[in-house]
Amino acid sequence: MLPKVRPFTAADVETVGDMFSGIPDGWSKNALAESLENDSIKSFVLTDEDAVVAFAAYLVADDAELVFIVTDKTKLRRGYGRILLAETLTALNLPCVLEVRESNTPATKLYESLGFKLLGRRKNFYQNPAEAALIYKREV
Repeated sequence: MLPKVRPFTAADVETVGDMFSGIPDGWSKNALAESLENDSIKSFVLTDEDAVVAFAAYLVADDAELVFIVTDKTKLRRGYGRILLAETLTALNLPCVLEVRESNTPATKLYESLGFKLLGRRKNFYQNPAEAALIYKREV
């Protein structure tokens, strides 16, 4: 069975919340549940064999901002993040911006491979640990 992208639902909160455990600045299960009530947040999951393996959330207005993407720790390096991003960016069909920790080389390589261009750097943007953010944008 091929991986499938679908909207994030209340039934996914527990699983996705577990994916965020141990991730600095990650969303709590309560924040995930609350995000379902916010019309400006569009969230998606990727399932493989009916199990949720990745999650992405966007803040959507005139453009999209990728707020989070996370993959189940036991499913890393299998292309799930790429599938989820590619399909959701196509579905949203909007310019998209994002911030990523400067040290997160796998993520920056993924974003660049999907057409994101580096716009700049924000010093000390992240905490725990303090780190700069790289700002990327992808046009439609």
